[in-house]
Amino acid sequence: MDPRSSAQDVHRCDLCETTIVHSYCDFCHVNLCRPCILDHILDGYDKHKIVPFNERRSTLIYPKCGTHPNKSCKFQCQNCSNIFVCSFCTASEQHRGHIFEEVAKIYKTKKESIEKDAESLKHLISPKYEEIALNLGNQIANLDEGYQKLTSEISSLGDKWHKEIDIVINKMKTEINEIKIKHKELLQKHLSEIKQVQSLIKQTVLAIKEIENSTEVSQTIEYNSKVQEFSQLPPMIFVKMPTVIPKPINSEKLCNLLGQITPLATATEKNALSLNQSNTLVRELLDKPVIITTIQTGGDTPHSVNVAYHNDDRIWTSGWGDDIKCFNMKGSLLQTIKTKSGSQPNDLVVDSDVNLLYCCGTTSTVNRIKNG
Repeated sequence: MDPRSSAQDVHRCDLCETTIVHSYCDFCHVNLCRPCILDHILDGYDKHKIVPFNERRSTLIYPKCGTHPNKSCKFQCQNCSNIFVCSFCTASEQHRGHIFEEVAKIYKTKKESIEKDAESLKHLISPKYEEIALNLGNQIANLDEGYQKLTSEISSLGDKWHKEIDIVINKMKTEINEIKIKHKELLQKHLSEIKQVQSLIKQTVLAIKEIENSTEVSQTIEYNSKVQEFSQLPPMIFVKMPTVIPKPINSEKLCNLLGQITPLATATEKNALSLNQSNTLVRELLDKPVIITTIQTGGDTPHSVNVAYHNDDRIWTSGWGDDIKCFNMKGSLLQTIKTKSGSQPNDLVVDSDVNLLYCCGTTSTVNRIKNG
């Protein structure tokens, strides 16, 4: 079994890897047991900072001075662009008369600022980004459904237009069929007239043939020629068939008739983020509440059971009796109302129209007092 790991998950020395840790080197960031401390600092005590394990990472590690390698820079020179300097540098001719600030103070202030940044990022900014990302993810997830609905609407619109077009086309087909019947009737009428004449001509030809073969004088002499009559040919009838005169299809006008698809409308809503909220959410809420004012409700039943906020200067309270009292923030009694049932109210609330509402358990009713 690995001695560095156990069910207790205790910290062990990084050098021998077996003994439980006792100390910590804040410069090298290693765990040390008592026996290994000496081995660790053999290369120079000044190169290490041994502290109890529970105080690890509490030692500030200052930058080394470029001019004085054995010294640490514990100051910043404000006159030289806040460069790090050691105590020897502050006394040198180069920095005569300059203003110095302790690095430890700057570090502490900066550390607090970093902690506030971390708190703001973790508890305020990151949740806002998560909310925005979730909203965008939901929009993307709903895209297919939304566009499918649009496509269905267009298909339904197309079906309606196809239905209307089919009605018009069928009406035109019916009209053509009616014209066809009239056309046929007209030609049939003229054909009947021609056939009647043809029948007369055949009868005349047969009569002539009979006369030609006969020697009867009277029949021959009484014959009247009908050639002149039949020579007057009837006019040729030409009935022109109807034609379809289609109107040019104007796609643009057709689109306007069908409807329009609105373009994408991108709206941005400004996210107002107050970084001061971070302190309120995490720190101030953990602080001890501050009493702003104390109001003595008085009366035989001093214990207030219900409180309803009216506005910045007025509150409603009720106790075990049938009185409902209104106080200002200075504690002055402004108004007293008795419940209709004579019993104590179970709860109080002020609605958006500044009316007082109270519920009564004995009558199972909710009562409203206008402009209470």
